[in-house]
Amino acid sequence: MANERIEIVVFDGFDELDVFGPFEVLSSAGFQVCLVTVEEPGSVVSMRGVEVGVPAVLGAADRVVVPGGGWLNRAAEGSWAQAQRGVLPDRLGKVARSARWMASVCTGSMLLAKAGLLTGRYATTNRNAFDELAPHVLQVIDERVVDDNDRITAGGLTAGLDLGLWIAERELGPQVADRVARSIEYAPQGRVWHAPRRNGTVEY
Repeated sequence: MANERIEIVVFDGFDELDVFGPFEVLSSAGFQVCLVTVEEPGSVVSMRGVEVGVPAVLGAADRVVVPGGGWLNRAAEGSWAQAQRGVLPDRLGKVARSARWMASVCTGSMLLAKAGLLTGRYATTNRNAFDELAPHVLQVIDERVVDDNDRITAGGLTAGLDLGLWIAERELGPQVADRVARSIEYAPQGRVWHAPRRNGTVEY
């Protein structure tokens, strides 16, 4: 499954669970999961001081996961700071032109929104950021995972595990997702909300 590559973007101030929850699940499912930075390889420090060496930069990725961290408290480093600087949203916008899908965990959705990638879409985020996300989307959905075709968003923190399991199921089938869930001893919480079909019905 070497060609099934997923890039998770990290930046100073990222939330650890937003990154390593999906990383564990997706790696266990058999994907090649890579941490990448937006500008240059090097050391990245999480919001709680975990230093990670990241050898790769976000390229012409086929599948991308964007974490949050530091949005709600407007931290000097984190997703809020990245949104203000604009470099990461700009890069995400360019990558999305050819990416198969873009996903987010927690307030990582605000970075997708800043890039204009959730306009006219259904999405979710950390519940404490619903009001901030609302102007950028068609509708904010209060569910753990919202699947709008090539945009997949997850709620706060542990919802990243549910995101990873849904991606495993969507890409590789329910048997793989069930195997991974058993291996990490985690039962998916809630449901995956699917965007309305073209005929107006909603698939759950």
